[in-house]
Amino acid sequence: MRRWFAWLKPSYLPLAIGASVLLISWFHLMWNTTVGEAIPGIRFRTKTTIAGLMQDAAPLLSVKAVLNGSYQQWISRSIGKLSPMFKPAITWKNEIYYTLLGTAGSASVVVGREQQLMEMPYLTEYCSRDLAKLRAQGEDWAARIRRMQDYFDARGKVFLYVITPSKVAQSPQYMPDGYACPAPARDREEKLRVYDEILTRHGVRFVDTASDLGAAREEYGITMFPRGGTHWNSLASALGTQKVIAAVNGQRAEPLLAALSFAWRISYNPQGGDRDLLDLMNLKHPDTHYPVPELTYQSAPPSGSCHDVGIIEVGGSFLASLNWTLEKLACPPRITNWFYWEQRRLQYGNGRVYELPMDEDARRQSLLDADVVLFEENEAAGPDSRHGELMMQAVAALAGGPP
Repeated sequence: MRRWFAWLKPSYLPLAIGASVLLISWFHLMWNTTVGEAIPGIRFRTKTTIAGLMQDAAPLLSVKAVLNGSYQQWISRSIGKLSPMFKPAITWKNEIYYTLLGTAGSASVVVGREQQLMEMPYLTEYCSRDLAKLRAQGEDWAARIRRMQDYFDARGKVFLYVITPSKVAQSPQYMPDGYACPAPARDREEKLRVYDEILTRHGVRFVDTASDLGAAREEYGITMFPRGGTHWNSLASALGTQKVIAAVNGQRAEPLLAALSFAWRISYNPQGGDRDLLDLMNLKHPDTHYPVPELTYQSAPPSGSCHDVGIIEVGGSFLASLNWTLEKLACPPRITNWFYWEQRRLQYGNGRVYELPMDEDARRQSLLDADVVLFEENEAAGPDSRHGELMMQAVAALAGGPP
């Protein structure tokens, strides 16, 4: 036995470690791309994944896939992700960027003052705001929203346009030092005031959940966006949900939705949306010690009894926390969210969210069957969002008129 290990001298140790790493990585890759593709249950899997990276579907290993090159191309794209060295390399690289350089390893994330994380699209929108352009776009957009509202009104539905907040617009003081922001201060700061006036003039029933968040920050003594997240926190979402409930109930003689109140305390255990950008950073040692609100909810049925209320939504990711808050009502509504109209079909119920197959006929019928229709745009997206345009076209087709 000693003869077998006689060659393993200390001077050979680095070479042996390097060769082992290469051999393990090669075997890991070959197994996953051959046997692992045929029998997915025996693939090698890492304990955790890299946030923000989507795994491409692999082509079947066949003569055709090899001859047309699709299999080789997939191997080329996947070789790094399938290597056991991939995750450590990513996390250590991002940790060095963040700790030593104060920047993010992801091109979509920006590190602002006081370690506030922001998404680049929100910075770009805020720093390119133009009130003259807004007035032109806003007039047309508000008129088209009003046509949708009239369509649903004629069918006895409750329609509500919901504006959700942008972290950058609500907390511009956290933008990175020296960040170029050419839009005039007035254009940046008065977008919602001008847009709200346009909507009011067109008679659109809307809820602006963003404009009061500065006052809420002063009242509650905590920011409405988490340091490590891009979406509003549970406190801001609850305040917005209360506005939505009031606006929905204000359209009926008898309230459809239960009232909502809450108590809150500060927690230092951010989860889910309170750390979505921090998770996207893929740091080796992420700092999760920052304050976030933790809420407990109180609710009683409207007029002493529950109503079966179906809500259909068309909007984006900010609706997720609003929906989780609506789930806390004494009589939670049935909620279907057509996520950005064409991307996903999400159904909320029993404290869970289910993804259903996309179905154009079901989407059209759901608009006709709903008790309440919510159309949401973030202040950074509206007016003139893609999902809004698609919704308007669909409603116009149902109405038999111009979009």
